[in-house]
Amino acid sequence: MQDEALDAPAAAPATMPIRLRTSLPGCSIPYVPYMVPVTWRRSQLSTLVNKVLATAATGEAPAPVPFDFIVNGELLRTSLEEYLAQNASSAETTLELEYIRSTLPPTFRDAARQDDWVASIDAACSGALLTASYDGIARVYETENLDAEPRAYLPAYGDHVSLTCAKWLTPRGDAVATGSMDGTVAVWRCPDAASKSVPLSVAALLPHHTLPVSSLDVAAQGDRVSLLSASWDGTLALWDVPHDARFPPTSAPGPKKRRGAHGAVPADTEGVDAPRAPTLVLHHVPASLGASAARALGTAPTPGTNARAIAALGRDCAWSAAWDGSVKCWDVPAGGALRAQKASDKVPLCLDPVRGGGTYELVTGHMDHSLALYDFRDVTNTALAMAHAHAAPVSAVRAHPTSVHLLASGAYDGRIHVWDLRSPKKALFALAQPQATTGAARTKVLGLDWTPEGDRLVAGGEDCRVSVYENHV
Repeated sequence: MQDEALDAPAAAPATMPIRLRTSLPGCSIPYVPYMVPVTWRRSQLSTLVNKVLATAATGEAPAPVPFDFIVNGELLRTSLEEYLAQNASSAETTLELEYIRSTLPPTFRDAARQDDWVASIDAACSGALLTASYDGIARVYETENLDAEPRAYLPAYGDHVSLTCAKWLTPRGDAVATGSMDGTVAVWRCPDAASKSVPLSVAALLPHHTLPVSSLDVAAQGDRVSLLSASWDGTLALWDVPHDARFPPTSAPGPKKRRGAHGAVPADTEGVDAPRAPTLVLHHVPASLGASAARALGTAPTPGTNARAIAALGRDCAWSAAWDGSVKCWDVPAGGALRAQKASDKVPLCLDPVRGGGTYELVTGHMDHSLALYDFRDVTNTALAMAHAHAAPVSAVRAHPTSVHLLASGAYDGRIHVWDLRSPKKALFALAQPQATTGAARTKVLGLDWTPEGDRLVAGGEDCRVSVYENHV
C-alpha cells in the first residue's frame, strides 16, 4: 500500500475560471472564461494571452509581448491562489483581469556630481539637463555625456542668492527662467551650446514675490511663453514672455556685473530691461494672510507657513496647492477665475499635471508620505489618496511625457518610485539613489524629471548628484 501511494501520480492543481480584457489596440482576445490552474502567475498568464493572439493571427504570428495583469485595481504580483487567499475569494468565482504591456524597471546609467544640492531639474530640452542649485548656480549638462564639464552660470541679481528652481522656456534651450530664495524670478538668454565661455544674458527681472520662489512652470502659447511662478508668500504670478526672451526695449538701466564663483560665468546684465510686472496675479491664500506671513517670516523664512504655494500650468488653466492643504484650479483665459477647489488635511510639497487626458488631471505629493490624484472636471469627486506611497515626505513628482498611465515620485528617503495609475495601490518599481559619499547618508530627492521622449528619468537632490536612469516603456 505504501509503494502504491508513492507511485500514484501527483494530483493536478485546482483550476479556476478567468476572463481577460484589454484596451490595447490589436491585442484583444475572445472575452470568454478560460480555465487555468490556480498556481499560475503573471508569466503563465502572459504566455496564455500570447498563444491565443498567435492562434487568431491570419498571417505571420506576432512576436510575443510581456504583459502585466490588473485585478481589482492592483497589479497581480502573486499566484492566483495567493491572491484569492489574501482577498478571501473563492476559486469558483470567475476572476476578471485586465492585461497591459509590462513596464521594465528603469536602470541606473550614470551620474554627474556638482558642488551643492540640486534644487530642481528640467530635462525638457532634448539632450540637455538644466539644474538649479543652492550655491546660486544654474548648470547645463549633456544628457549623453555627463562626464563633460557642465556649463555653469551665476545669476547676477544678488549676492550669492540660492536658486530654488530653473526651467527651460522653450525646447530649443535658448532661454531659461530661474527662481531664487530672495523671491526674484528672472529670464535669461542662453549662448550657443558650444560657447561655454559666453555668459547668460539677462532678458528681464520679474519682481513680485516677497518670499522665496517655490516653483516655476512654463507653457507655450502661440509665439509666446506663459511663465508661472509660485511662492512662499501664497501668490502665483503669470508672465507673458517672447519665445526668444527678447522683450521690447526699455530705457531703464539694469544691474551691474559681479564676479563669478565656483567657476561659473557671471551673467551679462548690462542693459537689462526694467523690471516687468506680471500679467496676472493669483492669491492662493487671501492676500492678508500672505502679507502677514511675509511680515512674520521677515528675512529668514521658514517652511512652516500655511501660505507656501506651488503651481503648474495646463493648456487653459493653472493648478496650485498650498501648505493649508487646499488644491485649486484657475481659469487663466477667464482672467484667473477660480474654476474649482478641493480641501485636504495633507500638506502638499509638489504637484504635476497628468498628461494626455487620462482619468486624472493632477498628482500631488505630501508631507505625510502620500500621493493624491485629482480630477477637477468632476467637482464632486474627491481625491484618490495613495497612502504610504513613500517612507518619507514626497518632495518631487513628475508624470510621464508620453504615457497617460506612468508617473515618478521622489522622497526625502532617497527613493524614486515609478507608478502605473491603473494600479495605484503599489508602486511598479522602487529605485535607490546611488550613494556618492561614505559616512552620513545624504539622500533627499529634490528634483525629478523625464526627458521629452520618456526614455530617461533624471533625479537630483541632497547628494549633490544628477543621476540618469534608462527607462524601458
